[in-house]
Amino acid sequence: MVEQVHNKTFDAGVGDFTVLADRLDKVEFTQPYIESGLSMIVQEKNEQLTWMFIKPLTWEMWAASGGVLVYTMLIIWFLERPSNPEFSGPLKNQIGTATWFAFTSLFFSHREKIHNNLTRVVVVMWLFVVLILTSSYTANLSSMLTIQRLKPNVTDIEMLKRTNSKVGLDGDSFVVTYMERVLQFNSQNIITISNEFNYTEAFKNGSISAAFLELPYAKVFMNHYCKGYTATTPTFRFGGLGFIFQKCSPIARDFTKAILELLEDGELKSLEDTWLTPNRDCPNNASSDVPDSLSVKNFMGLYVISSATSTICLLLSFTILLKKFQQHEDAYLGNASDESVWNRTVRKARFLYNKEFNVPSRAPSIVDVPELTSSQGEHVITSTPQEHQLQASTPAQTESGPLH
Repeated sequence: MVEQVHNKTFDAGVGDFTVLADRLDKVEFTQPYIESGLSMIVQEKNEQLTWMFIKPLTWEMWAASGGVLVYTMLIIWFLERPSNPEFSGPLKNQIGTATWFAFTSLFFSHREKIHNNLTRVVVVMWLFVVLILTSSYTANLSSMLTIQRLKPNVTDIEMLKRTNSKVGLDGDSFVVTYMERVLQFNSQNIITISNEFNYTEAFKNGSISAAFLELPYAKVFMNHYCKGYTATTPTFRFGGLGFIFQKCSPIARDFTKAILELLEDGELKSLEDTWLTPNRDCPNNASSDVPDSLSVKNFMGLYVISSATSTICLLLSFTILLKKFQQHEDAYLGNASDESVWNRTVRKARFLYNKEFNVPSRAPSIVDVPELTSSQGEHVITSTPQEHQLQASTPAQTESGPLH
């Protein structure tokens, strides 16, 4: 039609003529009455992911969350074990109680009482982490489940070219030349389809993997087949659609003025909605990117604060316990310079675990035993095991000795 108007076979052409740079040298275009661009239509991906619940978080995020959970669980166990009866019993029962407490806190359903103030600080920080983590996980999973049905089988043009996939488009349109020269598609992979309503059959029999239509035609197609197909937002835009006239035609200006008035009044938008997309039941099928999985860097600050809080509480608890141990050492055992480093280390470890002052392989001498003052002010000296043995043997010796 453009050539026929150019060679003056026709005075004008009224229809959907795309405004292109090489056509401006041949004919006179009016103001475009609708935008134009290349839109890719693909079938929706109906794949159901079995492990969909894992995708909101990356594997690194799952590992980091598990590590923080285990670390917090051990801190709670260490702080609560001496004073909390619910953390008593064999070691496996203590670890089981701590694990149960940590996991039930993920759902805010823990019932165990907390006795240590340092543990309360750790638990408050951990519950804050759980609140942020579960809220973010729920929001991201909801977004993935909502957008998943709009996820196309083919994500971009480069994927089509890389896999040598067949694409369908209008053979009478300039789009064929554009696909070959600009987008560098192999001509053997381009399938000509005469009517936009024939694309569905080509999709069903596998003849094409994608269809490329100009934006107005893509809107008409998606209006009829809003379920099962997805149209991408045009990334390659053209000059729009307009009417054509012979060069220097005075009528072109009048048409341009009329189109501008319709655009300013909103009439063209109303006509587009009425004739191109009359079906109001079809949602917007422009595909959106699926939300990315949450990674460790999104929660690094939160994890550092939680771990640092737990570590500080642990160090404070160690400091308090070691101070008590040292006070006991100074009060009851003195310097004990002849004791080995190993025995002292073992006794300290037993105290940290059992809160008991055990002295391995060493009996206290009489020098190590301090004087205790009774309530009446009298001095009482605690006898050693050797003194008990001596006192027990004295009567026997007296009975067996000679009588004077």
